Amino acid sequence: MEVSELNSSSRLRLKVLKGLSLGVGGLAVLVAIGNILVSQSYVYASFVMLYALYSWHVYRQTSKTTIFNGHKYIMSVSLTVLVIAGTVLKPTDTGVFFWTLVFPIIYYLLLGHKAGFLATVSLFLIQMVNIAFQFDTEQYFDMITMMLNFSFCYVTIAVVSHAYEINRVLAENKLSKLATCDPLTGANNRLALKHRYQALQDQQAEFHLLVLDIDHFKAVNDEYGHDGGDIVLQAVVNTMVDVAGSDNVFRQGGEEFCLLLEGVSHHDALAVAERIRKRIAKTPIFYQQRAIPVTVSIGVTQSEASKCAQEINRQADANLYAAKAGGRNKVVA
Repeated sequence: MEVSELNSSSRLRLKVLKGLSLGVGGLAVLVAIGNILVSQSYVYASFVMLYALYSWHVYRQTSKTTIFNGHKYIMSVSLTVLVIAGTVLKPTDTGVFFWTLVFPIIYYLLLGHKAGFLATVSLFLIQMVNIAFQFDTEQYFDMITMMLNFSFCYVTIAVVSHAYEINRVLAENKLSKLATCDPLTGANNRLALKHRYQALQDQQAEFHLLVLDIDHFKAVNDEYGHDGGDIVLQAVVNTMVDVAGSDNVFRQGGEEFCLLLEGVSHHDALAVAERIRKRIAKTPIFYQQRAIPVTVSIGVTQSEASKCAQEINRQADANLYAAKAGGRNKVVA
């Protein structure tokens, strides 16, 4: 699995933006032509045509590797303004008003549940005011009927869109957690580590990498069995999490773990490593009423802008091997 696959929401929103810019942009051209030929609404037709041109620009941008994140907001706002303007300028029976019912779906798919909710509520209130101004005082009951029908339809679509987006995000988060969590220890796995590396490099952030290995772990498995070894692995991870936080702890495989500490000094990184080493060495792990003495060796290295993740890993591993060669139960930087 690639790191990019963890961010399915971004890929979904990009696909929605691509489809919206192509589909609605094409319809906008037809609407502009209709306004020119049929109703002679030249000003409104000009704005609709500008929207169509912008949509074509966005559609071309979606094929690139990077795209301006603000396009989804500009697209949503400009399309909303066009429909509101069409509702104000044209009678309700022309049908422009009914485009409003599509917007909750667009908002939630394109903007997410928080921004989508705010946009959905705002458009509802604006269009309710527009309905009120579309009718004379003599048409009071017609206005009430229109408001009720619009409200029922709009709210139903909005509730379904909101529920879908909330549940989609929850399902995505659960799948992402399953994909990035080590099932035995609860630590983050290698895929999560790769994702974190990429995020730090994108931000050009400085960090320290601590690589930790349990000393003589094979002997623990031989004497206490794999169940005893599993208890040791879990206890070591719990200590690392207590000291450094769960977001920073990763299992690389077997009895080897690592920590990524962002924005800390070299002195503080060494202090974290020593705190973990001492706590593990001083705290025996009990299995079947037997105490298992455990120590760890830790290699520490600092990131540099010129180094890639592989080079940083190699340096940390070299320091770890130096700690083992020096008698184990050590921290080497």
